[in-house]
Amino acid sequence: MKVKLLKENSRNMLAMAIDDSKDNTVIYLHGVSKKTNEPQWYESKGLFTKSTALNYFYAGEYTCVFAQGLTKSTVTDWV
Repeated sequence: MKVKLLKENSRNMLAMAIDDSKDNTVIYLHGVSKKTNEPQWYESKGLFTKSTALNYFYAGEYTCVFAQGLTKSTVTDWV
């Protein structure tokens, strides 16, 4: 799992990650609730090719996940 810490942003997303051992991967996001300050874990609903996921990852483009939709993730504690 490749993990990248994100710059401060309005959505309270702290980090993103991809599984670069696979040809296709979801993009994982970790954030903090604005209301409760509790940690939150998400993943994209769609798969990204490894190449595309790496491009988004290195650019810190976490918002790409919102285009495909996101869901709560069972993959947690990777930060």
